Amino acid sequence: LTEFVPGRKWPSNNSDHDREMRHNGYRRNKVVTTVKFMFDVSRSSREILQYNAARPFHVIGGISDKEVEFLRNAKGASAKVSLVYMWVNEFITREHMHGSMGSVAPPIISRLMQFTSDGHLWYNAARKMAYIPFPFPHVQLTTA
Repeated sequence: LTEFVPGRKWPSNNSDHDREMRHNGYRRNKVVTTVKFMFDVSRSSREILQYNAARPFHVIGGISDKEVEFLRNAKGASAKVSLVYMWVNEFITREHMHGSMGSVAPPIISRLMQFTSDGHLWYNAARKMAYIPFPFPHVQLTTA
């Protein structure tokens, strides 16, 4: 995690063309990657660690040492996402209760909570689709 700097360019979607990733030491062998893709072999733990280390997630306002500790200690499939989801909901509730959102009506605040809840719901649905394998024979019959 790194601090977001206003005005800084967003990272490229293609990691081969991302200067920040190359600057952070991430190199990818295209031949090996292509062969792994052809044989449906996923990246090793070391490759995933290198990729994630070379592309830090930018956080507006930075992140405290205590928050980093909480995120590191979060165990489970979606524990980190759930923890951040709870932090966002707590922030919205706390700011509304202290009056720092101005004269925003409660239905608008509840809509904010609903949108964060929908985002969390669909994240979990996408995670399930990505991690639960589809039956191989069905895939072979339905694809040309």
